[in-house]
Amino acid sequence: MVPYRLVVHHGGAVRAGGAAARLSGGRGSLLRGTGCGASPSRTSVRLSDMRTLAAMFRLGVLAAAAAALATAVAPPAAEAHAQQFVPCTAAALKSAITTANGLAGPAHLLLSPGCTYTLTAPDNPGNGLPRVTGDITVVGNGSTIRRQSATAFRIFEVAAPGGRLTLENLTIRGGRSESGGAGGGAIASQGELTLNSVTVTGNVSALSGAGGGIISSGTLNLRNSTVSHNVSTNNGGGVYSSGTANISNTTITGNTAKDAGGGLDARGGLTLADSRVTDNAARLDGGGIAAFLLTGTVTDTLVQGNDTASDNDGGGGILNRQSTLTLERTTVTANRVVESGATGGGISNISGASLVLRNSSVTDNYAGGAPGGIFNHASTVSLTATTVAGNFPTNCAPGVFADCAD
Repeated sequence: MVPYRLVVHHGGAVRAGGAAARLSGGRGSLLRGTGCGASPSRTSVRLSDMRTLAAMFRLGVLAAAAAALATAVAPPAAEAHAQQFVPCTAAALKSAITTANGLAGPAHLLLSPGCTYTLTAPDNPGNGLPRVTGDITVVGNGSTIRRQSATAFRIFEVAAPGGRLTLENLTIRGGRSESGGAGGGAIASQGELTLNSVTVTGNVSALSGAGGGIISSGTLNLRNSTVSHNVSTNNGGGVYSSGTANISNTTITGNTAKDAGGGLDARGGLTLADSRVTDNAARLDGGGIAAFLLTGTVTDTLVQGNDTASDNDGGGGILNRQSTLTLERTTVTANRVVESGATGGGISNISGASLVLRNSSVTDNYAGGAPGGIFNHASTVSLTATTVAGNFPTNCAPGVFADCAD
Protein backbone atom coordinates (compact mmCIF):
# COMPACT_ATOMS: atom_id res chain seq x y z
CA MET A 1 0.00 0.00 0.00
CA VAL A 2 1.39 3.43 -0.96
CA PRO A 3 1.53 5.81 2.04
CA TYR A 4 0.22 9.39 1.94
CA ARG A 5 1.29 12.33 4.04
CA LEU A 6 -0.96 15.39 4.30
CA VAL A 7 0.89 18.75 4.30
CA VAL A 8 -0.66 22.23 4.60
CA HIS A 9 1.56 25.23 3.87
CA HIS A 10 2.25 28.22 6.16
CA GLY A 11 0.46 27.17 9.35
CA GLY A 12 0.70 25.14 12.54
CA ALA A 13 0.93 21.38 12.42
CA VAL A 14 -2.24 19.29 12.66
CA ARG A 15 -2.88 15.57 12.35
CA ALA A 16 -5.68 13.64 10.65
CA GLY A 17 -5.52 9.87 10.51
CA GLY A 18 -1.85 9.94 11.29
CA ALA A 19 -0.94 12.24 8.32
CA ALA A 20 1.03 15.38 9.21
CA ALA A 21 -0.44 18.69 7.95
CA ARG A 22 0.57 22.33 7.97
CA LEU A 23 -2.03 25.06 7.83
CA SER A 24 -1.88 27.46 4.88
CA GLY A 25 -4.18 29.95 3.34
CA GLY A 26 -6.64 27.26 2.42
CA ARG A 27 -4.53 24.69 0.62
CA GLY A 28 -2.36 21.78 1.48
CA SER A 29 -0.66 18.89 -0.18
CA LEU A 30 -0.69 15.16 -0.05
CA LEU A 31 2.83 13.85 -0.30
CA ARG A 32 2.56 10.50 -1.97
CA GLY A 33 5.44 8.15 -1.32
CA THR A 34 6.89 6.41 -4.32
CA GLY A 35 8.95 3.84 -2.53
CA CYS A 36 11.97 3.59 -0.31
CA GLY A 37 14.37 6.53 -0.87
CA ALA A 38 12.27 8.06 -3.63
CA SER A 39 11.10 11.64 -3.57
CA PRO A 40 7.43 11.96 -2.91
CA SER A 41 5.06 13.46 -5.45
CA ARG A 42 2.76 16.29 -4.37
CA THR A 43 -1.01 16.40 -4.78
CA SER A 44 -2.95 19.58 -3.97
CA VAL A 45 -5.79 19.27 -1.40
CA ARG A 46 -8.22 21.94 -0.21
CA LEU A 47 -8.28 22.75 3.52
CA SER A 48 -12.04 22.06 3.66
CA ASP A 49 -11.36 18.55 2.38
CA MET A 50 -8.75 18.05 5.07
CA ARG A 51 -11.16 19.22 7.74
CA THR A 52 -13.78 16.81 6.42
CA LEU A 53 -11.28 13.96 6.58
CA ALA A 54 -10.30 14.88 10.13
CA ALA A 55 -13.93 15.11 11.27
CA MET A 56 -14.72 11.76 9.69
CA PHE A 57 -11.81 10.24 11.54
CA ARG A 58 -12.90 11.67 14.87
CA LEU A 59 -16.49 10.46 14.34
CA GLY A 60 -15.23 6.99 13.52
CA VAL A 61 -13.17 6.83 16.70
CA LEU A 62 -16.07 8.06 18.83
CA ALA A 63 -18.48 5.59 17.25
CA ALA A 64 -16.12 2.71 17.89
CA ALA A 65 -15.61 3.79 21.50
CA ALA A 66 -19.34 4.15 22.07
CA ALA A 67 -19.99 0.70 20.67
CA ALA A 68 -17.34 -0.80 22.92
CA LEU A 69 -18.72 1.00 25.97
CA ALA A 70 -22.27 -0.13 25.21
CA THR A 71 -21.06 -3.71 25.00
CA ALA A 72 -19.19 -3.39 28.31
CA VAL A 73 -22.06 -1.92 30.34
CA ALA A 74 -25.06 -3.60 28.74
CA PRO A 75 -27.25 -5.08 31.54
CA PRO A 76 -27.99 -8.78 31.57
CA ALA A 77 -31.23 -9.83 29.98
CA ALA A 78 -34.14 -9.92 32.43
CA GLU A 79 -35.34 -13.32 33.53
CA ALA A 80 -38.23 -14.38 31.37
CA HIS A 81 -41.60 -14.86 33.08
CA ALA A 82 -44.33 -16.77 31.33
CA GLN A 83 -47.64 -14.92 31.66
CA GLN A 84 -51.10 -16.34 31.18
CA PHE A 85 -54.49 -14.71 31.49
CA VAL A 86 -56.93 -17.01 33.29
CA PRO A 87 -60.60 -16.79 32.27
CA CYS A 88 -63.21 -16.69 35.03
CA THR A 89 -63.78 -20.43 35.47
CA ALA A 90 -62.44 -22.97 37.95
CA ALA A 91 -61.49 -25.27 35.08
CA ALA A 92 -59.36 -22.55 33.49
CA LEU A 93 -57.58 -21.90 36.80
CA LYS A 94 -56.81 -25.58 37.32
CA SER A 95 -55.50 -25.89 33.78
CA ALA A 96 -53.31 -22.80 34.16
CA ILE A 97 -51.71 -24.10 37.36
CA THR A 98 -51.03 -27.48 35.77
CA THR A 99 -49.35 -25.77 32.81
CA ALA A 100 -47.33 -23.46 35.07
CA ASN A 101 -46.04 -26.42 37.10
CA GLY A 102 -44.53 -27.86 33.94
CA LEU A 103 -42.52 -24.75 32.99
CA ALA A 104 -38.79 -24.52 33.55
CA GLY A 105 -39.00 -20.97 34.95
CA PRO A 106 -41.39 -18.72 36.88
CA ALA A 107 -44.97 -18.28 35.72
CA HIS A 108 -47.43 -15.44 36.30
CA LEU A 109 -51.15 -16.22 36.21
CA LEU A 110 -53.31 -13.12 35.76
CA LEU A 111 -56.82 -13.71 37.09
CA SER A 112 -59.92 -12.04 35.70
CA PRO A 113 -60.54 -8.78 37.62
CA GLY A 114 -63.20 -9.18 40.28
CA CYS A 115 -63.96 -12.78 39.36
CA THR A 116 -65.06 -15.45 41.85
CA TYR A 117 -63.47 -18.81 41.05
CA THR A 118 -65.76 -21.35 42.71
CA LEU A 119 -64.38 -24.83 43.40
CA THR A 120 -67.07 -27.48 43.71
CA ALA A 121 -64.90 -30.60 43.82
CA PRO A 122 -61.30 -31.46 44.74
CA ASP A 123 -58.68 -31.62 42.00
CA ASN A 124 -56.66 -34.16 43.99
CA PRO A 125 -57.09 -35.66 47.48
CA GLY A 126 -57.52 -32.86 49.99
CA ASN A 127 -56.92 -29.97 47.56
CA GLY A 128 -59.24 -27.91 45.41
CA LEU A 129 -56.47 -26.91 43.00
CA PRO A 130 -53.45 -28.78 41.59
CA ARG A 131 -50.55 -29.01 44.05
CA VAL A 132 -48.00 -26.26 43.37
CA THR A 133 -44.67 -27.85 42.45
CA GLY A 134 -43.21 -25.00 40.35
CA ASP A 135 -42.63 -21.27 40.79
CA ILE A 136 -46.04 -19.63 40.39
CA THR A 137 -47.35 -16.12 41.03
CA VAL A 138 -51.11 -15.64 41.02
CA VAL A 139 -52.09 -12.00 40.45
CA GLY A 140 -55.66 -11.81 41.71
CA ASN A 141 -56.76 -8.40 40.45
CA GLY A 142 -59.33 -8.33 43.26
CA SER A 143 -60.61 -11.84 42.60
CA THR A 144 -61.79 -14.53 45.03
CA ILE A 145 -61.07 -18.25 45.09
CA ARG A 146 -63.57 -20.16 47.23
CA ARG A 147 -64.78 -23.66 47.99
CA GLN A 148 -68.50 -24.32 47.65
CA SER A 149 -69.01 -28.02 48.14
CA ALA A 150 -70.25 -30.67 50.55
CA THR A 151 -66.83 -32.28 50.12
CA ALA A 152 -64.05 -30.96 52.37
CA PHE A 153 -60.82 -29.71 50.76
CA ARG A 154 -58.39 -26.85 51.21
CA ILE A 155 -57.70 -24.43 48.35
CA PHE A 156 -53.90 -24.59 47.82
CA GLU A 157 -51.06 -26.92 48.71
CA VAL A 158 -47.43 -25.95 48.08
CA ALA A 159 -45.15 -28.97 47.80
CA ALA A 160 -41.50 -29.29 48.81
CA PRO A 161 -38.81 -28.92 47.70
CA GLY A 162 -39.50 -26.91 44.54
CA GLY A 163 -42.92 -25.43 45.27
CA ARG A 164 -43.02 -21.66 45.41
CA LEU A 165 -46.33 -19.79 45.45
CA THR A 166 -46.93 -16.04 45.54
CA LEU A 167 -50.47 -14.71 45.85
CA GLU A 168 -51.30 -11.05 45.23
CA ASN A 169 -54.47 -8.97 45.62
CA LEU A 170 -56.71 -11.96 46.21
CA THR A 171 -59.23 -13.44 48.67
CA ILE A 172 -59.11 -17.11 49.72
CA ARG A 173 -62.20 -18.34 51.55
CA GLY A 174 -64.28 -21.34 52.49
CA GLY A 175 -61.53 -23.96 52.50
CA ARG A 176 -61.90 -26.92 54.83
CA SER A 177 -59.17 -29.45 55.53
CA GLU A 178 -60.12 -32.86 56.87
CA SER A 179 -56.99 -34.67 55.75
CA GLY A 180 -56.12 -36.57 58.91
CA GLY A 181 -54.36 -33.78 60.80
CA ALA A 182 -52.42 -32.31 57.87
CA GLY A 183 -54.10 -28.97 58.56
CA GLY A 184 -54.26 -25.72 56.66
CA GLY A 185 -57.90 -24.89 56.02
CA ALA A 186 -57.04 -22.57 53.12
CA ILE A 187 -53.36 -23.22 52.37
CA ALA A 188 -50.85 -25.88 53.40
CA SER A 189 -47.23 -25.17 52.45
CA GLN A 190 -44.04 -27.19 52.78
CA GLY A 191 -42.23 -24.90 50.32
CA GLU A 192 -42.13 -21.09 50.04
CA LEU A 193 -45.37 -19.16 50.40
CA THR A 194 -45.77 -15.40 49.97
CA LEU A 195 -48.98 -13.42 50.37
CA ASN A 196 -49.13 -9.77 49.31
CA SER A 197 -52.41 -7.91 49.91
CA VAL A 198 -54.32 -11.16 50.40
CA THR A 199 -57.32 -11.92 52.63
CA VAL A 200 -57.58 -15.44 54.08
CA THR A 201 -60.98 -15.73 55.73
CA GLY A 202 -63.63 -18.20 56.81
CA ASN A 203 -61.55 -21.38 56.50
CA VAL A 204 -61.52 -24.44 58.81
CA SER A 205 -58.92 -27.02 59.71
CA ALA A 206 -60.83 -29.98 61.13
CA LEU A 207 -59.93 -33.44 62.43
CA SER A 208 -57.14 -32.18 64.70
CA GLY A 209 -55.36 -30.27 61.94
CA ALA A 210 -53.42 -27.10 62.83
CA GLY A 211 -53.65 -23.80 60.98
CA GLY A 212 -57.27 -22.84 60.40
CA GLY A 213 -56.19 -20.42 57.70
CA ILE A 214 -52.58 -21.32 56.88
CA ILE A 215 -50.16 -24.03 57.94
CA SER A 216 -46.51 -23.65 56.87
CA SER A 217 -43.45 -25.78 57.59
CA GLY A 218 -41.27 -23.92 55.09
CA THR A 219 -40.90 -20.16 54.59
CA LEU A 220 -43.95 -17.96 55.03
CA ASN A 221 -44.04 -14.29 54.02
CA LEU A 222 -47.22 -12.39 54.93
CA ARG A 223 -47.33 -8.74 53.82
CA ASN A 224 -50.14 -6.20 53.85
CA SER A 225 -52.65 -8.99 54.36
CA THR A 226 -55.55 -10.06 56.58
CA VAL A 227 -56.11 -13.46 58.22
CA SER A 228 -59.56 -13.45 59.79
CA HIS A 229 -62.34 -15.66 61.15
CA ASN A 230 -60.61 -18.98 60.59
CA VAL A 231 -60.97 -21.98 62.92
CA SER A 232 -58.54 -24.73 63.91
CA THR A 233 -59.45 -27.84 65.88
CA ASN A 234 -55.80 -27.91 66.98
CA ASN A 235 -53.30 -25.04 67.24
CA GLY A 236 -53.05 -21.81 65.26
CA GLY A 237 -56.56 -20.62 64.52
CA GLY A 238 -55.30 -18.14 61.93
CA VAL A 239 -51.73 -19.23 61.18
CA TYR A 240 -49.55 -22.15 62.27
CA SER A 241 -45.88 -21.87 61.31
CA SER A 242 -43.18 -24.39 62.23
CA GLY A 243 -40.58 -23.03 59.81
CA THR A 244 -39.70 -19.36 59.28
CA ALA A 245 -42.44 -16.73 59.32
CA ASN A 246 -41.97 -13.11 58.23
CA ILE A 247 -45.12 -11.10 58.86
CA SER A 248 -45.44 -7.36 58.26
CA ASN A 249 -48.29 -4.85 58.13
CA THR A 250 -50.78 -7.68 58.54
CA THR A 251 -53.96 -8.05 60.60
CA ILE A 252 -54.67 -11.38 62.31
CA THR A 253 -58.13 -11.07 63.82
CA GLY A 254 -61.18 -13.03 64.92
CA ASN A 255 -59.58 -16.48 64.63
CA THR A 256 -60.19 -19.42 66.99
CA ALA A 257 -58.08 -22.41 68.06
CA LYS A 258 -59.34 -25.36 70.04
CA ASP A 259 -55.94 -25.68 71.70
CA ALA A 260 -53.22 -22.95 71.60
CA GLY A 261 -52.51 -19.87 69.52
CA GLY A 262 -55.88 -18.40 68.65
CA GLY A 263 -54.36 -15.98 66.14
CA LEU A 264 -50.85 -17.32 65.57
CA ASP A 265 -48.94 -20.40 66.68
CA ALA A 266 -45.25 -19.83 65.86
CA ARG A 267 -42.39 -22.31 66.17
CA GLY A 268 -38.94 -22.03 64.61
CA GLY A 269 -38.36 -18.41 63.60
CA LEU A 270 -40.65 -15.36 63.63
CA THR A 271 -40.36 -11.74 62.60
CA LEU A 272 -43.61 -9.89 63.23
CA ALA A 273 -43.69 -6.15 62.53
CA ASP A 274 -46.15 -3.28 62.10
CA SER A 275 -49.07 -5.65 62.57
CA ARG A 276 -52.21 -6.21 64.61
CA VAL A 277 -53.14 -9.42 66.48
CA THR A 278 -56.61 -8.70 67.81
CA ASP A 279 -59.77 -10.40 69.07
CA ASN A 280 -58.59 -13.98 68.66
CA ALA A 281 -59.42 -16.83 71.07
CA ALA A 282 -57.87 -20.10 72.22
CA ARG A 283 -59.40 -22.70 74.48
CA LEU A 284 -56.14 -23.58 76.27
CA ASP A 285 -53.48 -20.85 76.07
CA GLY A 286 -51.99 -18.09 73.93
CA GLY A 287 -55.18 -16.37 72.87
CA GLY A 288 -53.34 -14.02 70.51
CA ILE A 289 -49.91 -15.61 69.99
CA ALA A 290 -48.47 -18.92 71.18
CA ALA A 291 -44.67 -19.25 70.92
CA PHE A 292 -43.11 -22.66 71.44
CA LEU A 293 -39.46 -23.55 70.72
CA LEU A 294 -39.27 -20.21 68.92
CA THR A 295 -36.74 -17.47 68.39
CA GLY A 296 -38.73 -14.39 67.50
CA THR A 297 -39.11 -10.62 67.50
CA VAL A 298 -42.32 -8.60 67.62
CA THR A 299 -41.93 -4.94 66.66
CA ASP A 300 -44.40 -2.03 66.42
CA THR A 301 -47.33 -4.40 66.85
CA LEU A 302 -50.65 -4.28 68.72
CA VAL A 303 -51.77 -7.37 70.67
CA GLN A 304 -55.25 -6.55 71.92
CA GLY A 305 -58.58 -8.10 72.90
CA ASN A 306 -57.49 -11.73 72.74
CA ASP A 307 -58.95 -14.39 75.07
CA THR A 308 -57.91 -17.70 76.59
CA ALA A 309 -60.64 -19.74 78.23
CA SER A 310 -59.13 -22.34 80.54
CA ASP A 311 -56.64 -22.45 83.40
CA ASN A 312 -53.79 -24.08 81.50
CA ASP A 313 -50.59 -22.16 80.70
CA GLY A 314 -52.31 -18.79 80.42
CA GLY A 315 -51.27 -15.92 78.21
CA GLY A 316 -54.40 -14.19 77.03
CA GLY A 317 -52.29 -12.02 74.74
CA ILE A 318 -49.06 -14.03 74.40
CA LEU A 319 -47.83 -17.39 75.63
CA ASN A 320 -44.02 -17.67 75.55
CA ARG A 321 -43.01 -21.26 76.34
CA GLN A 322 -39.45 -22.60 75.98
CA SER A 323 -38.77 -19.74 73.57
CA THR A 324 -36.75 -16.56 73.21
CA LEU A 325 -39.02 -13.64 72.40
CA THR A 326 -38.25 -9.92 72.12
CA LEU A 327 -40.92 -7.22 72.00
CA GLU A 328 -39.97 -3.75 70.73
CA ARG A 329 -42.40 -0.80 70.73
CA THR A 330 -45.27 -3.25 71.13
CA THR A 331 -48.55 -2.81 72.99
CA VAL A 332 -50.18 -5.73 74.86
CA THR A 333 -53.52 -4.53 76.15
CA ALA A 334 -57.05 -5.61 77.10
CA ASN A 335 -56.39 -9.35 76.78
CA ARG A 336 -57.98 -11.90 79.12
CA VAL A 337 -57.61 -15.31 80.72
CA VAL A 338 -61.11 -15.80 81.94
CA GLU A 339 -61.17 -18.97 84.06
CA SER A 340 -60.87 -18.64 87.82
CA GLY A 341 -57.26 -19.10 88.93
CA ALA A 342 -55.81 -18.68 85.43
CA THR A 343 -52.76 -16.37 85.18
CA GLY A 344 -50.99 -14.08 82.75
CA GLY A 345 -53.80 -12.11 81.15
CA GLY A 346 -51.25 -10.15 79.12
CA ILE A 347 -48.25 -12.49 78.83
CA SER A 348 -47.35 -15.90 80.25
CA ASN A 349 -43.61 -16.62 80.23
CA ILE A 350 -42.87 -20.20 81.29
CA SER A 351 -40.71 -23.34 81.08
CA GLY A 352 -37.27 -21.83 80.61
CA ALA A 353 -38.35 -19.04 78.31
CA SER A 354 -36.61 -15.68 77.81
CA LEU A 355 -38.74 -12.56 77.40
CA VAL A 356 -37.34 -9.09 76.60
CA LEU A 357 -39.55 -5.99 76.36
CA ARG A 358 -38.19 -2.62 75.21
CA ASN A 359 -40.18 0.60 74.86
CA SER A 360 -43.37 -1.42 75.14
CA SER A 361 -46.43 -1.62 77.38
CA VAL A 362 -48.50 -4.33 79.08
CA THR A 363 -51.66 -2.66 80.36
CA ASP A 364 -55.28 -3.30 81.31
CA ASN A 365 -55.16 -7.06 80.92
CA TYR A 366 -57.29 -9.43 83.03
CA ALA A 367 -56.74 -12.86 84.59
CA GLY A 368 -58.88 -15.01 86.89
CA GLY A 369 -55.86 -15.34 89.19
CA ALA A 370 -52.75 -13.26 89.89
CA PRO A 371 -50.94 -11.92 88.06
CA GLY A 372 -52.99 -10.34 85.31
CA GLY A 373 -50.10 -8.55 83.56
CA ILE A 374 -47.03 -10.81 83.15
CA PHE A 375 -46.83 -14.30 84.64
CA ASN A 376 -43.26 -15.58 84.90
CA HIS A 377 -42.31 -19.09 86.00
CA ALA A 378 -38.86 -20.70 85.82
CA SER A 379 -37.93 -18.17 83.11
CA THR A 380 -36.38 -14.71 82.68
CA VAL A 381 -37.97 -11.33 82.01
CA SER A 382 -36.14 -8.11 81.10
CA LEU A 383 -37.99 -4.79 80.97
CA THR A 384 -36.47 -1.63 79.48
CA ALA A 385 -38.51 1.59 79.24
CA THR A 386 -41.62 -0.57 79.46
CA THR A 387 -44.85 0.10 81.32
CA VAL A 388 -46.67 -2.71 83.15
CA ALA A 389 -49.74 -1.14 84.74
CA GLY A 390 -53.48 -1.34 85.26
CA ASN A 391 -53.67 -5.12 85.02
CA PHE A 392 -56.08 -7.14 87.19
CA PRO A 393 -55.69 -8.48 89.80
CA THR A 394 -51.97 -7.59 89.85
CA ASN A 395 -49.33 -6.56 87.36
CA CYS A 396 -46.63 -9.13 88.13
CA ALA A 397 -47.02 -10.42 91.71
CA PRO A 398 -46.52 -12.98 93.06
CA GLY A 399 -43.75 -13.19 90.47
CA VAL A 400 -40.70 -11.04 91.22
CA PHE A 401 -38.53 -9.41 88.55
CA ALA A 402 -37.01 -5.98 88.12
CA ASP A 403 -38.95 -2.92 86.97
CA CYS A 404 -42.41 -4.36 87.57
CA ALA A 405 -44.34 -3.08 90.57
CA ASP A 406 -47.82 -3.68 92.00
